[in-house]
Amino acid sequence: MVLNGAVSRTLVIPMYREATRAEATIGALASSSLASPATQIIFVDDGSDDRTAEVVESAMDRFQLDARLIRLGSNQGKGAAVRAGVLEAAGPFVAFADADLSAGISEIERCFHLLEVGGCDVVAATRGAPMSSIVIPQPPVRQLSGKLFNVLLRVLGLTRLADTQCGLKAFTREAADILFADLTTNRFAFDVEVLRRAELQGMVVRELPIEWKHIEASRVRPVKDSSRMVADVIQLRRRLGPGGVAPTSGPMSTAKFDVTAKVERHHWWFRAKRELLVQELRRAGAIGKVAVDVGCGTGEVVRCLNGLPFEAVVGADLSLYALELARKESQLSSPLMASKAGVLSMRTGGADCLVSLDVVEHLDDDVEALREFARVVKPGGIIVVAVPAYSWAWSDHDVVLGHRRRYTRRTLLKAAAAGGLVVQRCTYYHSWLVPLALAVRRTPLRRLLRGEAEEASYVSPTVNRLLRAITAVERTACRLFDLPTGLSVMLVASSPGPED
Repeated sequence: MVLNGAVSRTLVIPMYREATRAEATIGALASSSLASPATQIIFVDDGSDDRTAEVVESAMDRFQLDARLIRLGSNQGKGAAVRAGVLEAAGPFVAFADADLSAGISEIERCFHLLEVGGCDVVAATRGAPMSSIVIPQPPVRQLSGKLFNVLLRVLGLTRLADTQCGLKAFTREAADILFADLTTNRFAFDVEVLRRAELQGMVVRELPIEWKHIEASRVRPVKDSSRMVADVIQLRRRLGPGGVAPTSGPMSTAKFDVTAKVERHHWWFRAKRELLVQELRRAGAIGKVAVDVGCGTGEVVRCLNGLPFEAVVGADLSLYALELARKESQLSSPLMASKAGVLSMRTGGADCLVSLDVVEHLDDDVEALREFARVVKPGGIIVVAVPAYSWAWSDHDVVLGHRRRYTRRTLLKAAAAGGLVVQRCTYYHSWLVPLALAVRRTPLRRLLRGEAEEASYVSPTVNRLLRAITAVERTACRLFDLPTGLSVMLVASSPGPED
C-alpha cells in the first residue's frame, strides 16, 4: 500500500453482523480504483457474534485485496469502530463508509478528491441537498425519523447541516486526529459529535451531494437505537451546545495558529508568560542537556528556551500545521516532533526540564499527561505547567480553543499530586486582570461582548508597552510570594526521585 513511499488515502469500513454481505462489499472494493497501493483499507469488526471476521478474512484472500482487519473484543458501537480504524490510518486523507456501500465507490472517490484539491478539513456526504440523488429511498418511517432527528439537532443547536447521519465522511489526517482522539459517543450519534467538534474548532466542513441508495438489512434497531441516539445528543448538548463545556481536547484550529504566529513574539500577554517562565526556571535552577516544550505551537517558547543553558531544546505538538509554522515563520532549527502530550515519543528520563504552557486544560485526562511529563524528565528535573484559572471565567474563547476545564490553585495541586509530581511552588499570575474579568463575566457588561470580542486584545504599541510594564511589576511580586489570585496558574515541580 505504498505510493512514492507513502499511503495517500485510508478508507475505514466498520462492520457489525455483516457475514451475509461482507464478501460482496470486498469484491466491489477489490475491482475498484480503491484497490490501489496508494489506498489503505481498514475493516473494523465491532465484536460481531456471527462469522463477520472469518468471512472478511476469507474474502480478502479470495479477491486478493490488500487490506487490514481490526477486531474489537466486544460490540462497542459504530462510533467506537470508526474511531479505532481512523486512529490507525496511515494516509494524509482518511474516510469512512458504511459496509453496505450505500454511498458507492465513485462517491468515496469524490470525497477524497475534494480533500486533495484543498480548501476544506472535513467532507460530509449529504442526502439532504437538492443535487443529491436518492436512487432507492428509505422506508417512509425511517425517512420521518431521520427528519425528526435532524429537527431535534437544530433545536438543540448541535448542527446547521441537513444530514448528519449519512455514512460517508472524509477528513484530512490532522482533522481526523483532533476529532476522533477523544470521541465520547460510541454509537450511531457519533457523527453529530464529530461534526459539532469540527464546527467549534473552526474547521472548514464541505457538504457533498451524493448518489445514495437504501440497502435493506439495516443494523439500526428502531426503538432501542433511536432512544439511545436521543439520549446521546442530549448529553452532547450539555457539553457541546451553546454555553456548554469545551468541545474537544484537541489542539487549536489552523486559523488560531495563524493568528498566534503573527502576534505572540511581541504581544504583552504571551511575553509576560514567557518572561515569568524564564524567571521561574532560573529560580528553580533548571539547567542540563535537554529541555522539552510540550505543546510548543508556533515555537516562541522553544526560541525562549534556547536562550537558557540547555544543550538542546525540543518542541512537541500534536498539530503538524503548528510545527510547520514554527519551522517556516519562526525559522527554528530546534528539533520538532509531532506527539500527543499524554504519549510523548521520548525515552524515560531523557529530559532535564519540561515546560507545558496552556496545554493540559485541553486534555480529558490531565493526570495521565502529568504522569507522562514525570516519566520523560529525569529524577529531580524541573517541570513547569501553566493553565487558565477559574471556571467562572469560562467564555466562548475557551470553547474555540478547545479547553476542557479551567483550574484553581487547589485543583492544579491535586492533579499534580495524582500525577506524582513533587511541587516546588504554585502561583497565580495575571492577577491584575481579575477585576476586569469579573466585570465582563459576572455583570451586565457581558451583554456588550459577543463571541470572541472580549479576547480580541490587539492593542497599540503604546498600550502594549504599558501592559508589559504592569506585568513586569507583577513578576517582581511573584519573586517574593505566591499571588493569591489571577487568571492563570503556574506550577513549578520536579520529577520524583527514588525517595519520593
